[in-house]
Amino acid sequence: MSGPIVAITIDTEEDNWGYYGWEGATTKNISELWRVQEIFERYRARPTYLTNYAPVSSAESVAVLGELSELESVEIGAHCHPWNTPPRTREGEAASMMSADGRETNRAKIESVLDRIEAELGSRARVFRAGRWALSDTVAHALADLGIRVDCSVSPGIDWSSIGGPDYSEAPFEPYRFDPSAPTVPSSDGGMLELPTTVGFLRGHPVAQSRRRMWLERSLFSSLKVVGVLDRVGLLTRRWLSPETSDGGTMIRLVDQLLRSGSVFLQMTFHSSVLLPGATPYAANSSDRETFLNSIDDVLQHLASTGAQFCTMSESAVLLQ
Repeated sequence: MSGPIVAITIDTEEDNWGYYGWEGATTKNISELWRVQEIFERYRARPTYLTNYAPVSSAESVAVLGELSELESVEIGAHCHPWNTPPRTREGEAASMMSADGRETNRAKIESVLDRIEAELGSRARVFRAGRWALSDTVAHALADLGIRVDCSVSPGIDWSSIGGPDYSEAPFEPYRFDPSAPTVPSSDGGMLELPTTVGFLRGHPVAQSRRRMWLERSLFSSLKVVGVLDRVGLLTRRWLSPETSDGGTMIRLVDQLLRSGSVFLQMTFHSSVLLPGATPYAANSSDRETFLNSIDDVLQHLASTGAQFCTMSESAVLLQ
């Protein structure tokens, strides 16, 4: 294999960005998925649609997802927003992190998503991402209870604790095996596999750069906004492999730097709701959506030129294990 393993994950969910209520979810964005699927097919990319409860509770959305799931190149995985997934528990942003819930609550909610996907689309999801990247031991144990062995909730180097989520400052940037009791700690004999989303730096090795950034953020320099300055001038520029936050040129630079640093697995990710203009901060109108889609096209074309092996998440897991 001459190039990296490349996976694409789409958090396939409701339209209602920033709303954490039990009722009122709409899923108009699901009918727009073919816009990006056409790009995937152009480069023989093999996306994984991580689907939460709302789209598989709408007949119109199920029809779209059913057509996609019949494609040999597509995998349907699972995603969970605890605020609108049965059984009904807490609501509101303060209750939006699965990492704060217990094992039994998480297992019940994840099982609801898995059962609904299987009932509507005819297959059992084998890959999972927690809503808002909120992995914890209680989530991981729930996944293990339900037979899910592949997770992709970790965003390495990112600390979500300020909004009640997990701290991934020390999490590995590359895939790793882990035990459910310590989901951010690599374990050679762990029964689960983490496929983290791709976060890196436009210069330097991601681990070393992340440690520098973390030290600055937690030192006396934090009040001087040194990290922001270093990010802007390019010395400590951290970016996600995501068309939501990076244009095509920036993602290409990130890919090349990560490959120079020895990365063997890359995962591009975004939310399905971006495809519905006005539903998210990332595409206010149709013009923004075209820019978003063009960025995906640009980076996939570049990845194809590197000899990338496009894989679904389950296929990636098999190769990486």
